[in-house]
Amino acid sequence: MLNYLKALNIDLPYVEARDATIDELLIFHTKDYIEALMKSDATMKVNAYIREKYNTGTIENPISPGMWRGSLLATGSSIQAVEIFNSYYKSQKQLVIFNPAGGMHHAKSSKANGFCFLNDPVITIKHLQKHGFRKIMYIDLDAHHPDGVQEAFYEDDSVYTISLHQSPEYAFPFSMGYETELGIDEGLGFNMNIPLPKAINDSEFSYALEKAIDFASSRFNPDAFVIQMGVDGLKEDYLSKFELSNNAYIKAIDIIYRYTKKFILLGGGGYNPISLARAWGLVWIYLNDINLKDVKITKEAEELLRSLDYEDFEDLMEDNIYTSILDTPRDGDIRIKEKLEKIISLHKLYMMV
Repeated sequence: MLNYLKALNIDLPYVEARDATIDELLIFHTKDYIEALMKSDATMKVNAYIREKYNTGTIENPISPGMWRGSLLATGSSIQAVEIFNSYYKSQKQLVIFNPAGGMHHAKSSKANGFCFLNDPVITIKHLQKHGFRKIMYIDLDAHHPDGVQEAFYEDDSVYTISLHQSPEYAFPFSMGYETELGIDEGLGFNMNIPLPKAINDSEFSYALEKAIDFASSRFNPDAFVIQMGVDGLKEDYLSKFELSNNAYIKAIDIIYRYTKKFILLGGGGYNPISLARAWGLVWIYLNDINLKDVKITKEAEELLRSLDYEDFEDLMEDNIYTSILDTPRDGDIRIKEKLEKIISLHKLYMMV
Protein backbone atom coordinates (compact mmCIF):
# COMPACT_ATOMS: atom_id res chain seq x y z
CA MET A 1 0.00 0.00 0.00
CA LEU A 2 2.80 2.42 0.88
CA ASN A 3 4.52 1.72 -2.45
CA TYR A 4 1.21 2.35 -4.22
CA LEU A 5 0.82 5.74 -2.51
CA LYS A 6 4.40 6.67 -3.37
CA ALA A 7 3.73 5.73 -6.98
CA LEU A 8 0.77 8.14 -6.87
CA ASN A 9 3.21 10.84 -5.69
CA ILE A 10 1.37 11.05 -2.37
CA ASP A 11 3.53 11.30 0.73
CA LEU A 12 1.58 10.85 3.94
CA PRO A 13 2.99 10.84 7.48
CA TYR A 14 3.24 7.55 9.31
CA VAL A 15 4.81 6.10 12.45
CA GLU A 16 7.15 3.09 12.30
CA ALA A 17 5.58 0.01 13.89
CA ARG A 18 6.91 -1.63 17.02
CA ASP A 19 6.42 -5.08 18.49
CA ALA A 20 3.86 -5.56 21.22
CA THR A 21 5.39 -6.62 24.53
CA ILE A 22 4.37 -9.83 26.25
CA ASP A 23 2.84 -7.84 29.11
CA GLU A 24 0.71 -5.90 26.60
CA LEU A 25 -0.58 -9.16 25.12
CA LEU A 26 -1.47 -10.60 28.52
CA ILE A 27 -4.24 -8.05 28.89
CA PHE A 28 -6.26 -10.57 26.83
CA HIS A 29 -4.27 -13.65 25.82
CA THR A 30 -3.28 -16.37 28.26
CA LYS A 31 0.35 -16.88 29.23
CA ASP A 32 0.42 -20.54 28.19
CA TYR A 33 -0.90 -19.65 24.73
CA ILE A 34 1.73 -16.92 24.23
CA GLU A 35 4.45 -19.33 25.33
CA ALA A 36 3.17 -21.94 22.86
CA LEU A 37 3.29 -19.39 20.02
CA MET A 38 6.83 -18.38 20.95
CA LYS A 39 7.95 -22.02 21.06
CA SER A 40 6.34 -22.71 17.70
CA ASP A 41 8.08 -19.68 16.24
CA ALA A 42 11.45 -20.81 17.58
CA THR A 43 11.14 -24.39 16.28
CA MET A 44 8.84 -23.87 13.25
CA LYS A 45 6.80 -26.87 14.30
CA VAL A 46 4.10 -28.01 16.73
CA ASN A 47 3.31 -31.34 18.31
CA ALA A 48 -0.13 -32.94 18.34
CA TYR A 49 -0.93 -31.60 21.83
CA ILE A 50 -0.16 -27.99 20.89
CA ARG A 51 -2.07 -28.30 17.62
CA GLU A 52 -5.14 -29.64 19.37
CA LYS A 53 -5.09 -27.27 22.34
CA TYR A 54 -4.21 -23.99 20.59
CA ASN A 55 -5.39 -24.63 17.01
CA THR A 56 -1.97 -23.76 15.58
CA GLY A 57 -0.06 -25.63 12.89
CA THR A 58 -3.31 -26.28 11.04
CA ILE A 59 -4.23 -25.49 7.42
CA GLU A 60 -6.22 -22.53 8.75
CA ASN A 61 -3.48 -21.28 11.09
CA PRO A 62 -0.16 -22.52 9.70
CA ILE A 63 3.20 -22.03 11.36
CA SER A 64 5.40 -19.80 9.19
CA PRO A 65 8.48 -17.59 9.61
CA GLY A 66 6.34 -14.42 9.67
CA MET A 67 3.58 -15.73 11.91
CA TRP A 68 4.87 -14.48 15.28
CA ARG A 69 6.79 -11.38 14.19
CA GLY A 70 3.98 -10.22 11.95
CA SER A 71 1.44 -10.70 14.72
CA LEU A 72 3.62 -8.80 17.20
CA LEU A 73 4.05 -5.89 14.77
CA ALA A 74 0.37 -5.71 13.88
CA THR A 75 -0.65 -5.77 17.54
CA GLY A 76 2.11 -3.40 18.61
CA SER A 77 0.88 -0.97 15.95
CA SER A 78 -2.64 -1.11 17.36
CA ILE A 79 -1.31 -0.41 20.86
CA GLN A 80 0.67 2.52 19.40
CA ALA A 81 -2.60 3.75 17.92
CA VAL A 82 -4.11 3.73 21.40
CA GLU A 83 -1.16 5.65 22.81
CA ILE A 84 -1.35 8.31 20.09
CA PHE A 85 -5.13 8.49 20.38
CA ASN A 86 -4.93 8.98 24.13
CA SER A 87 -2.21 11.64 23.83
CA TYR A 88 -4.10 13.83 21.36
CA TYR A 89 -7.73 13.04 22.16
CA LYS A 90 -8.44 16.19 24.19
CA SER A 91 -6.50 18.60 22.01
CA GLN A 92 -7.79 17.62 18.56
CA LYS A 93 -11.23 18.19 17.04
CA GLN A 94 -10.63 15.44 14.49
CA LEU A 95 -8.42 12.46 15.25
CA VAL A 96 -8.28 9.24 13.27
CA ILE A 97 -5.41 6.81 13.80
CA PHE A 98 -5.19 4.19 11.04
CA ASN A 99 -3.40 0.86 11.44
CA PRO A 100 -4.04 -1.16 8.25
CA ALA A 101 -1.96 -4.04 9.64
CA GLY A 102 -4.43 -4.55 12.49
CA GLY A 103 -7.92 -5.97 12.61
CA MET A 104 -7.13 -9.61 13.39
CA HIS A 105 -10.55 -10.19 14.90
CA HIS A 106 -10.85 -13.98 14.92
CA ALA A 107 -8.20 -14.99 17.49
CA LYS A 108 -9.45 -16.26 20.86
CA SER A 109 -7.73 -15.70 24.19
CA SER A 110 -5.97 -19.05 24.00
CA LYS A 111 -6.53 -20.22 20.43
CA ALA A 112 -5.57 -19.19 16.93
CA ASN A 113 -8.52 -18.84 14.60
CA GLY A 114 -9.24 -17.73 11.04
CA PHE A 115 -5.62 -16.83 10.09
CA CYS A 116 -5.38 -14.77 13.30
CA PHE A 117 -2.95 -15.53 16.13
CA LEU A 118 -3.35 -12.38 18.25
CA ASN A 119 -6.59 -10.42 18.55
CA ASP A 120 -5.45 -6.82 18.29
CA PRO A 121 -9.02 -5.35 18.21
CA VAL A 122 -9.73 -6.83 21.65
CA ILE A 123 -6.32 -5.72 22.90
CA THR A 124 -6.95 -2.23 21.47
CA ILE A 125 -10.27 -1.95 23.30
CA LYS A 126 -8.81 -3.19 26.58
CA HIS A 127 -5.87 -0.79 26.36
CA LEU A 128 -8.26 2.10 25.62
CA GLN A 129 -10.15 1.18 28.77
CA LYS A 130 -6.88 1.03 30.66
CA HIS A 131 -6.32 4.65 29.58
CA GLY A 132 -9.73 5.66 30.95
CA PHE A 133 -12.00 5.26 27.92
CA ARG A 134 -14.59 3.16 29.69
CA LYS A 135 -17.28 2.73 27.03
CA ILE A 136 -16.21 1.63 23.55
CA MET A 137 -18.25 1.19 20.39
CA TYR A 138 -16.69 -1.42 18.12
CA ILE A 139 -17.85 -1.49 14.49
CA ASP A 140 -16.67 -4.32 12.26
CA LEU A 141 -17.04 -3.97 8.49
CA ASP A 142 -15.09 -7.07 7.48
CA ALA A 143 -16.92 -9.57 5.30
CA HIS A 144 -16.39 -12.17 8.06
CA HIS A 145 -17.91 -12.09 11.52
CA PRO A 146 -15.56 -11.02 14.38
CA ASP A 147 -16.14 -14.12 16.50
CA GLY A 148 -13.09 -13.50 18.69
CA VAL A 149 -14.24 -9.97 19.56
CA GLN A 150 -17.82 -11.04 20.17
CA GLU A 151 -16.69 -13.82 22.49
CA ALA A 152 -14.42 -11.46 24.45
CA PHE A 153 -17.18 -8.94 25.24
CA TYR A 154 -20.35 -11.03 25.04
CA GLU A 155 -21.13 -10.52 28.75
CA ASP A 156 -19.89 -6.93 28.87
CA ASP A 157 -22.05 -3.78 28.71
CA SER A 158 -19.01 -1.49 28.39
CA VAL A 159 -18.45 -2.50 24.75
CA TYR A 160 -21.17 -2.18 22.12
CA THR A 161 -20.32 -4.41 19.15
CA ILE A 162 -21.81 -3.90 15.68
CA SER A 163 -20.86 -6.23 12.86
CA LEU A 164 -21.90 -6.28 9.19
CA HIS A 165 -20.81 -9.57 7.67
CA GLN A 166 -21.61 -12.48 5.41
CA SER A 167 -24.19 -14.75 6.97
CA PRO A 168 -22.70 -17.70 8.85
CA GLU A 169 -25.21 -19.78 6.90
CA TYR A 170 -22.69 -19.72 4.04
CA ALA A 171 -19.47 -18.13 5.34
CA PHE A 172 -16.80 -18.43 8.04
CA PRO A 173 -17.01 -18.76 11.02
CA PHE A 174 -20.26 -20.66 10.22
CA SER A 175 -21.24 -21.30 13.87
CA MET A 176 -21.39 -17.68 15.04
CA GLY A 177 -22.68 -14.34 13.79
CA TYR A 178 -26.45 -14.76 13.74
CA GLU A 179 -28.78 -11.86 14.54
CA THR A 180 -30.17 -13.70 17.56
CA GLU A 181 -26.77 -13.46 19.32
CA LEU A 182 -27.47 -10.39 21.47
CA GLY A 183 -25.06 -10.88 24.37
CA ILE A 184 -25.77 -12.44 27.76
CA ASP A 185 -26.02 -11.26 31.37
CA GLU A 186 -24.82 -7.61 31.59
CA GLY A 187 -23.96 -7.71 27.89
CA LEU A 188 -27.48 -8.54 26.79
CA GLY A 189 -28.48 -6.17 24.01
CA PHE A 190 -24.96 -4.86 23.43
CA ASN A 191 -24.05 -7.19 20.56
CA MET A 192 -25.61 -6.43 17.17
CA ASN A 193 -24.98 -8.86 14.35
CA ILE A 194 -26.14 -8.02 10.85
CA PRO A 195 -25.60 -11.16 8.77
CA LEU A 196 -26.07 -10.29 5.12
CA PRO A 197 -26.96 -12.34 2.04
CA LYS A 198 -24.68 -12.83 -0.93
CA ALA A 199 -24.17 -10.13 -3.60
CA ILE A 200 -24.60 -7.15 -1.25
CA ASN A 201 -24.10 -3.86 -3.12
CA ASP A 202 -22.83 -0.45 -2.00
CA SER A 203 -26.31 0.93 -1.33
CA GLU A 204 -27.29 -1.98 0.92
CA PHE A 205 -24.03 -1.91 2.86
CA SER A 206 -24.39 1.82 3.58
CA TYR A 207 -28.05 1.39 4.51
CA ALA A 208 -27.25 -1.36 7.03
CA LEU A 209 -24.43 0.66 8.62
CA GLU A 210 -26.57 3.79 8.92
CA LYS A 211 -29.44 1.91 10.55
CA ALA A 212 -27.15 0.10 12.97
CA ILE A 213 -25.24 3.15 14.19
CA ASP A 214 -28.38 5.27 14.40
CA PHE A 215 -30.02 2.70 16.66
CA ALA A 216 -26.93 2.01 18.77
CA SER A 217 -26.34 5.72 19.38
CA SER A 218 -29.80 5.96 20.93
CA ARG A 219 -28.77 3.45 23.57
CA PHE A 220 -25.02 3.85 24.03
CA ASN A 221 -22.88 6.94 24.52
CA PRO A 222 -19.31 5.73 23.89
CA ASP A 223 -16.12 7.39 25.07
CA ALA A 224 -14.29 6.06 22.00
CA PHE A 225 -14.86 4.19 18.75
CA VAL A 226 -12.81 1.37 17.25
CA ILE A 227 -13.54 0.51 13.62
CA GLN A 228 -12.36 -2.64 11.86
CA MET A 229 -12.35 -2.06 8.10
CA GLY A 230 -11.52 -5.32 6.44
CA VAL A 231 -11.95 -4.80 2.69
CA ASP A 232 -12.64 -8.39 1.71
CA GLY A 233 -16.19 -7.34 0.85
CA LEU A 234 -14.92 -5.96 -2.46
CA LYS A 235 -16.27 -7.71 -5.54
CA GLU A 236 -12.74 -8.66 -6.62
CA ASP A 237 -12.01 -10.50 -3.38
CA TYR A 238 -12.40 -14.23 -3.84
CA LEU A 239 -12.94 -14.95 -0.11
CA SER A 240 -16.29 -13.20 0.05
CA LYS A 241 -19.56 -13.21 -1.84
CA PHE A 242 -20.21 -9.48 -1.53
CA GLU A 243 -20.05 -7.13 -4.52
CA LEU A 244 -18.86 -3.85 -3.01
CA SER A 245 -16.81 -1.16 -4.69
CA ASN A 246 -14.20 0.80 -2.76
CA ASN A 247 -16.65 3.72 -2.70
CA ALA A 248 -18.51 1.81 0.03
CA TYR A 249 -15.64 2.31 2.47
CA ILE A 250 -15.47 6.06 1.83
CA LYS A 251 -19.21 6.20 2.41
CA ALA A 252 -18.71 4.23 5.63
CA ILE A 253 -16.27 6.86 6.87
CA ASP A 254 -18.75 9.60 6.05
CA ILE A 255 -21.46 7.78 8.01
CA ILE A 256 -19.17 7.30 11.02
CA TYR A 257 -18.16 10.97 10.84
CA ARG A 258 -21.78 11.91 11.63
CA TYR A 259 -21.31 10.36 15.08
CA THR A 260 -17.64 10.95 15.78
CA LYS A 261 -14.56 12.54 14.24
CA LYS A 262 -12.30 10.63 16.61
CA PHE A 263 -11.68 6.92 16.23
CA ILE A 264 -9.09 4.20 15.79
CA LEU A 265 -9.31 2.51 12.41
CA LEU A 266 -7.93 -0.99 11.95
CA GLY A 267 -7.46 -3.06 8.81
CA GLY A 268 -8.55 -6.68 8.58
CA GLY A 269 -9.45 -9.01 5.73
CA GLY A 270 -8.38 -8.46 2.15
CA TYR A 271 -7.09 -11.27 -0.06
CA ASN A 272 -6.72 -9.66 -3.46
CA PRO A 273 -3.53 -7.56 -3.10
CA ILE A 274 -4.51 -5.17 -5.89
CA SER A 275 -7.97 -4.25 -4.59
CA LEU A 276 -6.65 -4.21 -1.02
CA ALA A 277 -3.86 -1.71 -1.78
CA ARG A 278 -6.30 0.50 -3.71
CA ALA A 279 -8.98 0.41 -1.01
CA TRP A 280 -6.76 1.15 1.98
CA GLY A 281 -4.73 3.63 -0.05
CA LEU A 282 -7.97 5.39 -0.94
CA VAL A 283 -9.08 5.43 2.71
CA TRP A 284 -5.75 6.85 3.85
CA ILE A 285 -5.91 9.58 1.21
CA TYR A 286 -9.48 10.46 2.20
CA LEU A 287 -8.68 10.58 5.90
CA ASN A 288 -6.03 13.18 5.13
CA ASP A 289 -8.65 15.47 3.55
CA ILE A 290 -7.20 15.16 0.05
CA ASN A 291 -9.79 15.73 -2.67
CA LEU A 292 -10.16 12.39 -4.41
CA LYS A 293 -10.93 14.13 -7.71
CA ASP A 294 -7.46 15.64 -7.62
CA VAL A 295 -5.71 12.25 -7.42
CA LYS A 296 -4.92 10.73 -10.81
CA ILE A 297 -3.35 7.38 -11.52
CA THR A 298 0.25 7.85 -12.59
CA LYS A 299 2.04 5.62 -15.07
CA GLU A 300 4.13 4.28 -12.17
CA ALA A 301 1.05 3.40 -10.11
CA GLU A 302 -0.65 1.61 -12.99
CA GLU A 303 2.50 -0.35 -13.76
CA LEU A 304 2.83 -1.31 -10.11
CA LEU A 305 -0.73 -2.64 -9.94
CA ARG A 306 -0.41 -4.52 -13.24
CA SER A 307 2.88 -6.07 -12.11
CA LEU A 308 1.22 -7.87 -9.21
CA ASP A 309 0.84 -11.53 -10.08
CA TYR A 310 -0.97 -13.39 -7.33
CA GLU A 311 -2.97 -16.42 -8.36
CA ASP A 312 -5.51 -15.76 -11.10
CA PHE A 313 -7.54 -12.60 -10.54
CA GLU A 314 -7.96 -11.65 -14.19
CA ASP A 315 -11.54 -12.89 -14.37
CA LEU A 316 -12.43 -10.69 -11.36
CA MET A 317 -10.76 -7.47 -12.43
CA GLU A 318 -12.32 -4.59 -14.35
CA ASP A 319 -9.86 -2.49 -16.36
CA ASN A 320 -10.62 0.78 -14.55
CA ILE A 321 -9.11 -0.82 -11.43
CA TYR A 322 -5.72 -0.07 -12.98
CA THR A 323 -6.57 3.39 -14.29
CA SER A 324 -8.50 5.01 -11.44
CA ILE A 325 -8.21 5.19 -7.66
CA LEU A 326 -12.00 4.86 -7.41
CA ASP A 327 -14.09 1.93 -8.63
CA THR A 328 -17.24 2.43 -10.61
CA PRO A 329 -19.93 2.58 -7.89
CA ARG A 330 -21.82 -0.66 -7.40
CA ASP A 331 -25.12 0.74 -6.16
CA GLY A 332 -28.44 -1.00 -6.51
CA ASP A 333 -31.78 -1.81 -4.95
CA ILE A 334 -31.89 -2.10 -1.16
CA ARG A 335 -33.27 -5.59 -0.66
CA ILE A 336 -32.51 -5.87 3.05
CA LYS A 337 -34.90 -3.31 4.55
CA GLU A 338 -37.20 -5.92 6.07
CA LYS A 339 -34.23 -7.82 7.49
CA LEU A 340 -32.83 -4.67 9.15
CA GLU A 341 -36.24 -3.83 10.59
CA LYS A 342 -36.41 -7.26 12.23
CA ILE A 343 -32.90 -6.92 13.68
CA ILE A 344 -33.60 -3.44 15.07
CA SER A 345 -36.95 -4.59 16.47
CA LEU A 346 -35.25 -7.50 18.21
CA HIS A 347 -32.78 -5.12 19.86
CA LYS A 348 -35.51 -2.70 20.89
CA LEU A 349 -36.96 -5.41 23.08
CA TYR A 350 -33.77 -5.41 25.12
CA MET A 351 -33.60 -1.64 25.57
CA MET A 352 -36.33 -2.15 28.17
CA VAL A 353 -34.61 -5.06 29.98
